[in-house]
Amino acid sequence: MVKFKFLVIPAVALVASVVAEADQLQSFEDAKERIYPGQSLKSADFTLSDSDYIRLKFDYKVPSLRPLVKVWRTDSGDWLFLDQVYGLNDIVTYLLGVDSAGNITGLEVLTCAEGFCESLYTEQWVGQMSKVRHGRWMPEEVVPIISGATLSTTHVAEGVKKLLAIHARYLPHVGES
Repeated sequence: MVKFKFLVIPAVALVASVVAEADQLQSFEDAKERIYPGQSLKSADFTLSDSDYIRLKFDYKVPSLRPLVKVWRTDSGDWLFLDQVYGLNDIVTYLLGVDSAGNITGLEVLTCAEGFCESLYTEQWVGQMSKVRHGRWMPEEVVPIISGATLSTTHVAEGVKKLLAIHARYLPHVGES
């Protein structure tokens, strides 16, 4: 079983905002099996340099919570990312599978705010996300933004855009041995 601690929230942010209760939709293992059934994972985590982190945010116009990239290499050479983005009043945690060619192989949400999960990550929405590729696209122009969950859908789309950029720029050389 893969265990991880990932979320670091400044105390000021906790005091200054109302944090919604997050629903655990599925475990890491269950989500991983949906994206890469039967595959083993080898950790390939790395931290972007300060300049790479700033360049990524500037070039792709995406927010990022931290320069740490949580990623695993699968038996077949694909990649599995664990990422977090802000929702409305919560943190959305999700897994993204990306093959060696940069195609999305799966998107699974692990946690999100209670009441937003059901309408937010439908097969249709995830299907639209799976069509996007690395590039400088704007989330609101490419994937459907769901009314009532606008911030969550926009931020997950921005997170996917960021991870595709990280895959294209930094991963061809990581984990190769």
